[in-house]
Amino acid sequence: MCLTIVAFGAAMARASTNDDWVGIWNAHVDGQPTGTLTLAADTGELGGTVVLGMVCCEGKDHPHVIAREPHVLMSPRTNGNTLSFQVRMKRPDGMMEVSSFTVTLTSPGKANIHCVDCGPDAPVVALTKSK
Repeated sequence: MCLTIVAFGAAMARASTNDDWVGIWNAHVDGQPTGTLTLAADTGELGGTVVLGMVCCEGKDHPHVIAREPHVLMSPRTNGNTLSFQVRMKRPDGMMEVSSFTVTLTSPGKANIHCVDCGPDAPVVALTKSK
């Protein structure tokens, strides 16, 4: 049992390759699709897009997606099992801002995405890689 845990930890600590990242990653919250991260390395460097779902939960309603916004990844880079990138997002007042995201591999085909500067209530959302 101890050997299995150590082996798993070593596998996740290794540096990831583009092959670990390339593909279509989907996010779901309460069974609803809330985002898609699409990554490719056609140029030899990792790049892609992210579609972020704006989730609303007012009153007694269950959380639901009220809008989807596509964004091109800016400055994507990997460090170990973490992918970092920025996107330009329009704030409710119409001003543009750059927001930073991290995606951390948790196991093969599984990851967590988080907007690191979207405020203290920004959720960490699970991603699953499509096969």
